[in-house]
Amino acid sequence: MRFAPSRLRSLAGVSEGELMDALSVIGDIIRDLLIFVAVMFALLIVLVVVVSKMPDDNPLKRALTALSYRVAATAAAGAVAIPIEPIPGLDAIYDIAVPLALIWYWFTFFRDLFRTPDAQGNVSRLPKSRTRIGDDAHQ
Repeated sequence: MRFAPSRLRSLAGVSEGELMDALSVIGDIIRDLLIFVAVMFALLIVLVVVVSKMPDDNPLKRALTALSYRVAATAAAGAVAIPIEPIPGLDAIYDIAVPLALIWYWFTFFRDLFRTPDAQGNVSRLPKSRTRIGDDAHQ
């Protein structure tokens, strides 16, 4: 048995005006989300330009560069997963190995985030006196 759209609306108890109002609200939400995404993309472009102008030894530039590498690696892992999924054996290996590799890669980001380079470029941890907030006696 086939139902006409008017028959389906009458079965659901929704008038045509209520249906149009609901669709209008959904359209407004989608429009607002698209505006939000466009504004965030513009802010990202501004941030990239500002960070690219910073000197190479700036800690913020180093952190944002490392962050962008991690985000790109995560996106690439997701993009590569799509064509690998139909291959039975490789799919299982990929499902185990890639999350472990990404966890380690992201762990190294947070581990290295609090290290500072010295004059020779060697990375070391911050001194204990600089990690305590409000402790000016050791400086």
